[in-house]
Amino acid sequence: MEELIEKVDKLKQELNNDHRIIKIQELNEQIKNNKILYNKTIKYKETLDDELKKEITDNKLYRDYKHAETELNILILEINQKLKEISKKGQCQ
Repeated sequence: MEELIEKVDKLKQELNNDHRIIKIQELNEQIKNNKILYNKTIKYKETLDDELKKEITDNKLYRDYKHAETELNILILEINQKLKEISKKGQCQ
């Protein structure tokens, strides 16, 4: 059990230092600090206005964020795949 805890802690540390996670955190902070873009995203969630959506998606910072989000989702899929492999090894056959 202690070995598992150590491995999970190591994984957390590696993830905290992963460039994809650092990048999305930075971009998230930049969007929050960009009051115009941030307010547009809030307003869009309330109104679902297509014109507002276009303004948001045309923004380079937003596109960079969505790209980083896709990279992060791929990382999550890779982690899930590895976890599935590990859990299969631990099953009785």
